[in-house]
Amino acid sequence: MGASGGGPSRAAAAPGPAPNPGGAAPAALREEGLIRHLGLSNTTTAPLARAQRIAPVAAVQNMYGLHHRPHPEVLDACTRQGIAFVPFFSLETLGRPEPAEALARIAARHGATPAQVKLAWTMAASPVVLPIPGTSSVAHVEENTAAATLHLDAESLTELNTLPATR
Repeated sequence: MGASGGGPSRAAAAPGPAPNPGGAAPAALREEGLIRHLGLSNTTTAPLARAQRIAPVAAVQNMYGLHHRPHPEVLDACTRQGIAFVPFFSLETLGRPEPAEALARIAARHGATPAQVKLAWTMAASPVVLPIPGTSSVAHVEENTAAATLHLDAESLTELNTLPATR
């Protein structure tokens, strides 16, 4: 209760660095039985390892897609350990030129759309990948869902893997 007794107090956040996600608070919450697993976002392997010393990590949500693959070692660690890897922005180019010709060629070969090819490529990266493509319409939800049944052949995967991407 707040000082007036009328409800919880709302203290302003202290300036400075954000709390350490691998610090004492999550460990204390686990000891109290309030959390069983952790989820991390925008992480690298060092914080992942620190978090795992506190509690099992159930999922990692990082930016990852055909055009941007920062910290691929995080996906590798998740794959080895069976941790769900939830990539966001997997359909975005983030300012990079879209390789429209290559995507159109591969999409035509598979009877798919370029967006479906991007999602299928993302899912082919590892069995622990669970993409969360944003959408604003039912048609896009249906298009994105259909990508789960698209299996890219080795030639397509090789061609897509050689496209430039930020790391």
